Amino acid sequence: MSEFIDLRKLSREELAELRKKVVALKKKGCSGKEIERLARVRSNRASEIWRKYLDGGFEGLIPGTRGRKPGEKALLAAAREREIRRAMIDNTPDELGMPYSLWTRQVASDFIKRKYGVRLSLRCVTNYFKKWGFVCTTPLKAPDSGRGDGLRRFIEVEFPAITRRAVAENVGVYWFCETWADNEPGQTGENRPPRVKMAAGVTGRGTVRFAFFTGKISQTEFVSFMDRLVRYADRKVFLIAADVPAFHGKYIASWLKGRENLLEVFYHPEK
Repeated sequence: MSEFIDLRKLSREELAELRKKVVALKKKGCSGKEIERLARVRSNRASEIWRKYLDGGFEGLIPGTRGRKPGEKALLAAAREREIRRAMIDNTPDELGMPYSLWTRQVASDFIKRKYGVRLSLRCVTNYFKKWGFVCTTPLKAPDSGRGDGLRRFIEVEFPAITRRAVAENVGVYWFCETWADNEPGQTGENRPPRVKMAAGVTGRGTVRFAFFTGKISQTEFVSFMDRLVRYADRKVFLIAADVPAFHGKYIASWLKGRENLLEVFYHPEK
């Protein structure tokens, strides 16, 4: 095999072209070894490039594009904010014609650009997510005082073992978390719409992939989320979820059977 390309020595334009080549090979179904031979990029780097593409499309492959971009506005008008927020709650990205199954910061930014011609930086999108209540916290971020003995042991003993296995097998690790979000912020009283449930997969680096469901999440919704999580994944996923009845059961076990090469679920104590 020829030497691998030193990505550090490539210009911004050369790096972008190489990343596009890797994506094209992945779309053709090439294996990691084939990509190493054809693109001269290590398979782990190729996986990173593929994830960048899944998160941000071809724009996400262009290096060095941080901060405010041409056409970006500091703020959205209040009416437009409500419209965007409503579209995200009522739809998944693929239902809006986008090649993604779950929302991320980049996908939301791309949707806003396509729909309204306004490009928001990822930091700006993060600020809107916080304002809209689109924030999920994993047990890793919970204060130690709020952890029971079971959860503390899982985080200190079992989670590192899962992480080591994930690294050895090149598997992505997500924590499943959920939170309530107001359907229409600011409305009170009897006319206030019911809240919606935000379900999210969160990585240790803080990447969040999420969707919304009406009411409490059941086995059906949990399976729907898992299906969406692995739909565009470039590698196997370990999903860590709370050990509660909604995430167990015959329906979930039946769906997982035969998908062991795509996803494994690990359960942690609530406390």
